[in-house]
Amino acid sequence: MTERSTYLELIRELVKGDPEAYRQRCEELDEKGWDELGLVVGAAFFLAVRERQSELASTPDIIRYVADTRAEIAETGFDLVPAVAEALIRSATTGDTAALEDVDANLIIESEMLLLWKLLGDFSDEKLSRFLVEVNALSERWANA
Repeated sequence: MTERSTYLELIRELVKGDPEAYRQRCEELDEKGWDELGLVVGAAFFLAVRERQSELASTPDIIRYVADTRAEIAETGFDLVPAVAEALIRSATTGDTAALEDVDANLIIESEMLLLWKLLGDFSDEKLSRFLVEVNALSERWANA
């Protein structure tokens, strides 16, 4: 099994709003490498959207969710490209990735991270820990597929 704990902890720190720990984790990744970040973030995003699938059942639900997320992060200096964020959520619920074929991989990862902040924000520490164990297992399966 590949060591992905640094990526998993980066997600935890993002979700829990610990900017100092998040910054330190980013510095650690700058030294070690970001090689599998997309795999881990993709697995986390897929599982998080699936967990909230009932809230994201229709196109209007998805549009509203993305708009709410954008409003919540407006003061942070970050933003989402609505069409990309909506396509990411749809792809996690339907498996259809056609709308994302020409989207830059870095934009996908950044968008998934921003959406994860919202998707996982109400998780307790215990629930988040269980969730990250699932993310690690799915990442491993995807890496070996």
